[in-house]
Amino acid sequence: MAIVFLLLNIPNPSNAQSSEKLVVFHTQLGKIVIELFPNDAPKTVDNFVKLANEGFYDDTIFHRIIQDFMIQGGDPLSKQSDLQRQWGTGNAGYNIQAEFNTIEHDRGIVSMARSADPNSASSQFFIVHKDSNFLDEQYTIFGRIVTQESFETLDRIAALETGANDVPINAEEAKVLKVEVKQRSEILDLLELGQPERIPMPAPNIVEETTEGGGCLIATATFGSELSPQVQMLREIRDNSLLETESGSTFMKSFNKFYYSFSPGIADLERESPLFKEAVKLVITPLLTSLSILNYVELDSEETVLGYGISLILLNVGMYFVAPATILIRIFKRQ
Repeated sequence: MAIVFLLLNIPNPSNAQSSEKLVVFHTQLGKIVIELFPNDAPKTVDNFVKLANEGFYDDTIFHRIIQDFMIQGGDPLSKQSDLQRQWGTGNAGYNIQAEFNTIEHDRGIVSMARSADPNSASSQFFIVHKDSNFLDEQYTIFGRIVTQESFETLDRIAALETGANDVPINAEEAKVLKVEVKQRSEILDLLELGQPERIPMPAPNIVEETTEGGGCLIATATFGSELSPQVQMLREIRDNSLLETESGSTFMKSFNKFYYSFSPGIADLERESPLFKEAVKLVITPLLTSLSILNYVELDSEETVLGYGISLILLNVGMYFVAPATILIRIFKRQ
């Protein structure tokens, strides 16, 4: 009898991770049911449930939408349309400590948004629309969506037309009407998802020099987050354009060896010195502007990659070296 009692009270491994509390977001486009992971992120889960119970998320907007990447919400400022320029900067009035874990940022995962400071998460969160494993171990994962309707609602929100700063043009379509905290037994259409995928081994602190998976260290430190539009632009150019061709892959392999020899040090200096960070931003902004040209062309062959690549190199050499040198020469000649 003692053995039977012990066996009956051994927790089921498939359910040991998840809380009995689920958070339900009622949106204009459908419901999103979020299962929580208190074992991996106890403080974050407690904070999320607390805010949900207080009605904090009611009437907020999924204010940042990037299809095939994620939808972001939880900013109290998004309740006010006249503050749209400030959407993405609001919080709950306090920060919570990061609880990075080994769960992967796969489709449907819910993770905390933050700035460059790892401990700057507060109320904003994002739901992954398409696997984004480059975010793993850098953002606090605390849940996932767990019904078929939730995934369909995610797709509908992700498909909304957006404008500047990835804000939905029709914000009402991305509105959260009400948020409820319910018991698992109250949700009848839960999917059989099993345990979330995890990283097999802890990721190294230094980014490996590979043609894929490397981080945009300087841009991330400059613009504050892997989620910033500038970093996403660089990542899209690399993954969706350069790495699709042999010449682009060869270039990235050589470039990464050079880039990662100095970029960690520059990123560290940016975090230590706001003045240096602004200087770097001033320097790299023209480069990013020139690279954005690649978003408007078809890099579907080796010839086009080489052609546009050489053209951009010459353009940046002109901006960063020839133009300044010409100006200096003219100044010295006048003296």
